[in-house]
Amino acid sequence: MGTGRPGTWHPTPISLAFLLVAFVSPLPAQSLYDSALAARSRGQLDSAWELVQRAAEAEPDRAEVQFLLGDIACDRAGRASAFSAFGLARKCKAGFARAVELAPDSVPYLEALAEYLSQAPGIVGGHKDSALKLAARVRAHDDVRGAFLEARFLWAKNGESKARADSIVEALGKSHPGDRGVQFRIANWWAGTARDERALALYLGLVARDPRDAVARFFVGRELVVLKREPRRAQEHLRFAAAASVPALGPNVATFAPGAPWYRLGQTYVQLGMPDSARLCFRRALEINPQLAPARLALDSLTHH
Repeated sequence: MGTGRPGTWHPTPISLAFLLVAFVSPLPAQSLYDSALAARSRGQLDSAWELVQRAAEAEPDRAEVQFLLGDIACDRAGRASAFSAFGLARKCKAGFARAVELAPDSVPYLEALAEYLSQAPGIVGGHKDSALKLAARVRAHDDVRGAFLEARFLWAKNGESKARADSIVEALGKSHPGDRGVQFRIANWWAGTARDERALALYLGLVARDPRDAVARFFVGRELVVLKREPRRAQEHLRFAAAASVPALGPNVATFAPGAPWYRLGQTYVQLGMPDSARLCFRRALEINPQLAPARLALDSLTHH
């Protein structure tokens, strides 16, 4: 977390939470929508797609149906052949656009359409300037979400736009000095755009505010590792984080992946020239989280050397 860089288009800009139900034959519109949600949650994209199209035909003026149509179309586009993906991508945009038309003040709908326009190629309707306009609409309803959305879109453009992105983030920090969540997101912005010194300063500020904040201490340790500075000091923070209970991963939640403190601890031992201790840490990280790919790669690298 906090290390991502703005990337290229992926046709699944937003995800939903869903309930359990199985597909059944002809159903009223409400049940079609619910069944599409359920099929999607179970990974049955073909069934979900058929159901949501029928729901959209039955209720063309229901915003949540149109949004789900766009969302499932995006998922299918990401798994389809190049030829099919173009048509599905256009349906994704059409679903999101119709949802925004029907519910123009919905922040999730505005965000989804803005993400699509920002990331999609022009051949399937992407348009970065239109995405920025939608980000401004998001800011009118939620200044923090909209500001970070606008900053990300600007960062993906040229140097002058990058400076504008930074100024938006800096202004947000000044207007929310006591908001832990906002300060974490700003610190993650600096880390995610390779300004680790600035990120470290903010994480240290969060730790100074609350030394028991295990998440902030993890990120202090991580930044010290990234900067290859004071590995012993990094270890103190990372051990604290490894022993603490932290919130589960989720949208806009300041936390870290399971096993991550042990992985970063392993890196400190690599920096200290202690490969045996590093191996123990990497193995512990993988015991906690077998899906932690960086720990696996680090362990393999030590093994081959």
